Amino acid sequence: MPSIALRASDAIRLDFDFAQSDHGFSAGFADYPQNEDSSQYQLTNSWQARPTNLGGSPALFISGINHSDDLFMFWKKRITGLPPNTSVILTMEIQLASKYAEGLVGVGGAPGESVTIKAGAVALEPQAVVDPREGWLRMNLDKGNQSVGGSNMSVIGNIAKPDDGNANYVLLTRHQHGQPISSRTASDGSLWLIFGTDSGFESLTALYYSRLTVWINRADKPHLWLEPDSTPGTLRLIWNQGTLFSNTTLGPNWPAVNVTKRPYTINTNTEPRRFWRVSQP
Repeated sequence: MPSIALRASDAIRLDFDFAQSDHGFSAGFADYPQNEDSSQYQLTNSWQARPTNLGGSPALFISGINHSDDLFMFWKKRITGLPPNTSVILTMEIQLASKYAEGLVGVGGAPGESVTIKAGAVALEPQAVVDPREGWLRMNLDKGNQSVGGSNMSVIGNIAKPDDGNANYVLLTRHQHGQPISSRTASDGSLWLIFGTDSGFESLTALYYSRLTVWINRADKPHLWLEPDSTPGTLRLIWNQGTLFSNTTLGPNWPAVNVTKRPYTINTNTEPRRFWRVSQP
């Protein structure tokens, strides 16, 4: 990834396509006893080819058997070039491949719905550390537990795919659009991105992460993105402060435009703003 800079009036968008590279992400595991034989959990991670039905391009692969009924499997990366000690808003979107269909019954929980996907960001490096009270490896951040999110990571869905009658992997997209997460950068302007799964399914989970997209802006500088969608010829509007309603207040720099004729044509010579709030007729 190129170096990034987030100025007072700017925002950034990061796109990590794991078909091209692992982009320096590293994996980890937590929520299991330190002294238990970890080989029983078959904890595995690598940058490897996806199944052939998905084209075989590389992705971030991670897997493990949830003997603890609480296994957390994650990927993390440090980004730099942000303003130091600054509150920021992040919206994260993840594309992953899963083979676990909706409505299945499994040990301890469903293999799809009971494996929760979470994403977030923190100033310190996310690590699994030993909890001296119980001897378990626990995260040094607040991710919540299983289907519940925490202050540092929010729930963005589960790994259940629509029931298509087979065990093939399919691509799923999970995101925080409408529910961004807040964080604060470190004194050196860095931030750690983290995403992963919190499992209540007591058996093997194996996933391929294909892409991570992150929108970041200063918490005191709301931002909108207008960008191409996955469907050719279409655009989508990304509002990085939460759900954008028709009555959302955008502040004094976003005056309403009285519309007498629709569609309303933007005159960039007299209206030098990137976005406009169009009032209702």
